[in-house]
Amino acid sequence: MAFESLSDNISNSGKKTQEFVETTAEYYKLRLFKSSMKFATSLISMLVLGSVAVLLLSFVSFGIAMYLSRIIGYPSAGFFTVGGFYLLVFLFVYFYGKKMIVKAVLERFSELVMDEDDLSPSDVAEAMGKPNRIEDTL
Repeated sequence: MAFESLSDNISNSGKKTQEFVETTAEYYKLRLFKSSMKFATSLISMLVLGSVAVLLLSFVSFGIAMYLSRIIGYPSAGFFTVGGFYLLVFLFVYFYGKKMIVKAVLERFSELVMDEDDLSPSDVAEAMGKPNRIEDTL
């Protein structure tokens, strides 16, 4: 009789452990899906906004270059002036702004991946009424 009880407990703990592993795997699949969708939507929105910003900057730059060319009197002078300005901006960002850009990007995407409202696997198992430790199955 004691052997049957021990056998039942071992069989039951194996089933409970398997249920826990399956529940944990499903939780991580859902969390990965949620994080990847947040990343994809954020990336797409940044690409769209970036494209619109580049178009806007291009038209404004072209207009400023044309205006400066008319003021200076040489057709290409305004374009070289605007190009020189962008070269200075590029060099400034390259030498001084690289760390700030990397930090901002890492912070933004780490916020997307790490949510404070996410539950731990043991919380999920507990909410589903499943044991969250192997000792609970014995």
